[in-house]
Amino acid sequence: MAQQITQKVVNTFVRGLITEAGELTFPPDASVDELNCALRRDGTRERRLGAQFEGGFSLSTFDVGTTQIVSTGLWENVGGVNGLQYLVVQVGSKLYFYNKAAAPFSSGEIAQSINLLDFEATGSVGAAEAKCQFTSINGALVVASAGIDTFFIRRNNDTGVISAEKITFRTRDFEWQGDFTTYTTEGPDTPIRRYDSLNAGWTTTTLSAYGSSLPPLTHPWFSGKDADEVFSKTEWEKIYGGSSLMGNGHFIFNFFTKNRSEVSGVAGLPTQIEKSRFKSVVNFAGRVFYAGLESERNSGRILFSRIIEGFSELGECLQANDPTSEFFNALLDTDGGEIVIQEAVNIQRLHVFNATILVFAENGLWQISGIDGVFRATGYSVAKITNVGILSPESFVEAEGVPFWWSKNGIHTLSFDSESGRAQEQNISISTIQTYWDKIPNSSKREVISDYDAVNKRIFWSYPDAGQTETNKYNNFLILDIPLQAFYPWRVEDEDSSTSYVVGISFYTGYASDFAEVQVVDGNGEPVQTSIGEDVTVLRRTDLSLADSFVVLLVRDGDTGKMTMALFSSDDFKDWGTADYSTFVEAGYEFFGDLFLKKSAPYLIVYCRAVETGWSGDENTGYDPIGESSLLVSTFWDFKKTPVTPPQQAYRLKPMPVVNPTDLSDFGNPSTVVTTRLKVRGSGRSMRIRYDSEPGKGFILLGYGVLGGINARF
Repeated sequence: MAQQITQKVVNTFVRGLITEAGELTFPPDASVDELNCALRRDGTRERRLGAQFEGGFSLSTFDVGTTQIVSTGLWENVGGVNGLQYLVVQVGSKLYFYNKAAAPFSSGEIAQSINLLDFEATGSVGAAEAKCQFTSINGALVVASAGIDTFFIRRNNDTGVISAEKITFRTRDFEWQGDFTTYTTEGPDTPIRRYDSLNAGWTTTTLSAYGSSLPPLTHPWFSGKDADEVFSKTEWEKIYGGSSLMGNGHFIFNFFTKNRSEVSGVAGLPTQIEKSRFKSVVNFAGRVFYAGLESERNSGRILFSRIIEGFSELGECLQANDPTSEFFNALLDTDGGEIVIQEAVNIQRLHVFNATILVFAENGLWQISGIDGVFRATGYSVAKITNVGILSPESFVEAEGVPFWWSKNGIHTLSFDSESGRAQEQNISISTIQTYWDKIPNSSKREVISDYDAVNKRIFWSYPDAGQTETNKYNNFLILDIPLQAFYPWRVEDEDSSTSYVVGISFYTGYASDFAEVQVVDGNGEPVQTSIGEDVTVLRRTDLSLADSFVVLLVRDGDTGKMTMALFSSDDFKDWGTADYSTFVEAGYEFFGDLFLKKSAPYLIVYCRAVETGWSGDENTGYDPIGESSLLVSTFWDFKKTPVTPPQQAYRLKPMPVVNPTDLSDFGNPSTVVTTRLKVRGSGRSMRIRYDSEPGKGFILLGYGVLGGINARF
């Protein structure tokens, strides 16, 4: 009985890598395994471009040591200049700045830097050992990390000079120091009880007038005024105070050094020292929020400033009116204050999400919002979203207005209930690449960095190899295409010696075309203007429009140890010009509609895009195609781990004459597609196809078709 012939056509390959499916249930249009393939939304797969320094690159004035931490941030509207953005690069204990309007990008280094050691907190992990987080407000940049006293940077637009100033945090004292359960009756005049009385609004004068003992703290002293507006104990005792305590909070002190004797004049009181420092900072509702303390007392405490009108208010996390005052004691909408989330452990990141703040802690995610959608000191709510916390603050990224982050268990995002609108945590790796993600070492997961390519709508997560000695080296990339909801991995290879390598990534906006309008700046980063005050701009070509992503690579140059910038843009398909990298993609399992009978695949037809751009050479040495592709194909049968046959060339150009030797820019291919028919050996109940690159050559795989033959017998 003759074979039954069937066809399998694959013309889309857009689901990316899937590891969470069995051999018999593998979904179509996905890959079993892959590396260094760029996934395109038109259904094609192609080899990613090589990592190379941008054209006309510059080296930084500073060195990047192999053991120094590197982190990045964004300073928006620098000095209040609309659209002026600085890339902030932390290298160890220094902050450096790059004007993001410069082209090439590495030429934008500003001549000034900030020394974090000037703000190093006593007893901390050290300014050089903790990565900073940043937020912009009113043209200034607020900087926080576990190793420094939080400070802000501003730029003088007249001189171009940037300067930094420590933020002093002031709060009111709302804590009773003594046994407040005894405060509804008279008590002895001890230092602690006296302090609590003064902090409740009593004065030394009114306490003396009361007598040798201290009064119950059930109602304020001014409720006992006589006809002359003077405190009278007799009048005061006519007021029934009940069993409730009055308010306190008269004293204001430094949040990190709570010296109650100093502010009250009462000797012998202990001073509370907070040794940890804020790790996270964010601008929200015209204020700045601070979090990330690691002490037992304050780990869940979030401070927020008053609405900022001047930089002196950045640390004013308190109620402006004295709450113990007789007349002006009301809490104002614009006041600062404190929010305590008792459950939160190790808050690592704050993020503004719509009209709320998301609080990412090690053990969960909380949401702070205004009662009516507007945050006020007089009214807000705190709600827990999930017990799933964040593993690393730098794994967090916002894409298309939605947060994504890594936990101890996978990659997560938020979805929203259609009826209530409430946010719900969703694990997006559990059904897609969980097995792949689980194999990433925990040490690498904790060091992951991320950014979002808003032009191509792709999230880039980058992480180091396990056990590498360099603190700041990132070879591996995991990419999520947002519209396709597809994951795929890349890896940047090292040179044989003194290799350059990626130390950070940053998305650059405004460069989606071949030419970009660039603001001309002087050596201090000051915008150059005409005599009538108009900005001077020029059109400059950028390499980004030809690259595989709009995420710029911050690179440590292997020869000098300096920093520069690179792109995925080399059509020589070599990383750093010399390092070859493997590119492959393995399609899913094909049974041709039958699980019982053995099959063969006599023919495979592969469709690739023709990409040659011309010829090189001459009539004496011969002519070679420019940009010639190569795609090798091999097949697996019966779930084998290795191919049955050696790879075959699946990009076979037909002989092409050089029509015009005086103009080699026209390759002359009459078709946009190269079609190659291959004979396939082997047989089995299942078939799997693998496509591989060839060193120095790329490919664009459009699709393929398989002619399958189903045997009549087992």
